[in-house]
Amino acid sequence: MDAEVLIHTENAELFLLLKHVLETEGFPARICVDPKELLDAIQAENAVAVLLDCSSRGEAAPGLCRQIRAAGGDNVTVAALANSLEADLSRDLHAAGVDTVLFRPLKPIEMLSLLKRLHTKLPHDPRPRAAPELIFRRADIEINVTRVRVTRNGHAVRLSALQFRLLLHLMRTPDIVHSREDLIAAGWPREAEVEPRTVDIHIGHIRRALNRYGPNIIRTVRSVGYSLDEVAQPVQK
Repeated sequence: MDAEVLIHTENAELFLLLKHVLETEGFPARICVDPKELLDAIQAENAVAVLLDCSSRGEAAPGLCRQIRAAGGDNVTVAALANSLEADLSRDLHAAGVDTVLFRPLKPIEMLSLLKRLHTKLPHDPRPRAAPELIFRRADIEINVTRVRVTRNGHAVRLSALQFRLLLHLMRTPDIVHSREDLIAAGWPREAEVEPRTVDIHIGHIRRALNRYGPNIIRTVRSVGYSLDEVAQPVQK
């Protein structure tokens, strides 16, 4: 059986994102919603790592981490996903035996560091020779989710991690007008308090970054939100 990564979360969207990244690197992944199911799977299956979403477990997270460490011993890498505001929880998780704490929103460089660590634990490199890539295109813009890269007309577009998530949300369903509340849910942690005006500011940054290499493509629908035009429109001066 191939080395497997078990993901404990109630967030289906987060699981699908992590599953895609892991399987691109050659690690089969499956979700374990129930803690007992997770602990049983650690002992019964060839698990190389456990990713534990602590965003909804609160003070119970360190206790579950201790059970995971006891079930898997030193053979299983334990990584916890925590909100950026939970500094005290991060300390408690490390004390409970967690190897790595990844703060949400996830930083690509930290995820890559975790994957490299997993590869060193294996007797062989499980990565497929031709890994599938998740790519979305709209007009002359391409967003590569696997490589966390945005290009326009062949030029790399520099965006922050937050701006990447907002643009990705628009690119997934470009014909839909996304409200500011929808974009807040896609870009920020649930606990974050974000004003609608903050969304406008970040969309403005994204628009300026894209407009360096082509006409405007982000359409503003007054009092509603934003969408992406199928054909880029000239920049208004």
